Amino acid sequence: MDVDKLQQAFLNIIKNAMESIPGEGAVSVSVEPSGSTWISVKITDTGPGLTAGEIERIFNPEYTTKEKGLGLGLPIAHEIIRGHGGRILVVSKPGAGTTFDVRLPAGEKRG
Repeated sequence: MDVDKLQQAFLNIIKNAMESIPGEGAVSVSVEPSGSTWISVKITDTGPGLTAGEIERIFNPEYTTKEKGLGLGLPIAHEIIRGHGGRILVVSKPGAGTTFDVRLPAGEKRG
């Protein structure tokens, strides 16, 4: 795995989560196994949440809800994760925050 690219993907998702919170709020990150072949990294924010329509478009490079910037952070993160054989699941409801669940293949244990 390309550690630098994965770091960029996670920073993009975390930055997006932080920017989604108006005023005070929180972003949490957890890592746990997901079955025997996957690792799950969950990034959860207390922001305003997303509609189903927004979730469908957030990885599209031509879509953004921001007034400034290009809105490319999530599309880039999505491509990096896919390039590593992973996927991103998004769980959100308006008014209830958002969770990005990044699933990556578990590598062989070295020891």
